[in-house]
This record gives sequence, C-alpha cells and structure tokens, in this order.
Amino acid sequence: MKFFLVLSIAILTCSFSFSQHTYFTTQKCKNTTNDRIRRDCIIKEIQSFVDEHYNIATIASDAKPGKNRVYTRFKIGRDGKITDIQTKSTAFSLEVEAIRVLQSFPVLIPSSKKSLTANPQDVFTLPIVFTVDKTDVEIENNEKLTGNE
Repeated sequence: MKFFLVLSIAILTCSFSFSQHTYFTTQKCKNTTNDRIRRDCIIKEIQSFVDEHYNIATIASDAKPGKNRVYTRFKIGRDGKITDIQTKSTAFSLEVEAIRVLQSFPVLIPSSKKSLTANPQDVFTLPIVFTVDKTDVEIENNEKLTGNE
C-alpha cells in the first residue's frame, strides 16, 4: 500500500510539474523565473502589441455596427514565431487583420537552452473587441482592444 501511494504521488507530481512550462519569452519577460508569471507577461506583451497595431480604420467598413469580436488562438513555434493562428469573427477582413498583426509580432526568444530542443505546446487565446458606430469607430483614448489593463 505504501509503494502504491508513493508511486501515485510521483506520477501526479511529474504530470503537473511539466504541464505549464513556457518555452519562449520576450525581452521584457526574460528575467521572470516563474512560468505562470512569464506566461502572463507574454500575453500582456502580445495584447499591447495588438492594441497598437490592429488597424480598425481599414476594416471599419466590413465591421457590423456595435461590438465586434475577433477570437484568436495561436501557438508559438520552435523558432519563436507565432504560428497556427486560428481566428473567428463575423467578417473575413477582421480575421485577416488579426492574422496580419499576430504574424508581425517580434520573434520570441528561448527562455532556456532546453527550449531549443523542446516541443512547445502552449496555446494562447486572445479576444479582440471593438465598437463601431454606424459610420465611425468609437475608441476612447485610453481604451484597449484586448482588455489589457
């Protein structure tokens, strides 16, 4: 019974300790040692980048009046680039703009030497939300598209 208890604890420890590892980081987040904090830092960096570079003026004609949402999911490839971008929205041009912005994000750097040989499986989700009036885009000066505070 003692052997079974020790074995089950060892299996649970191994499965939880490696499941949240973030293999890549940004310049701003590279000194963070905790993987969960590093992942949050990376997400905030991507949110800030999208807030600055998502060009609503070019896609406003295709957006519906009211709130518009673009749901994005992506992974970070072995080379540190954002890959496997999946988008969902009411208009195709909104999705194309989200893909363009995410693909233009700077290449991430490995967080350790093991990162170069590891197989990253982190999936990131980023919703983009903005409001369009019938003819104008309504964005306040301090409003963020991704909810980044």
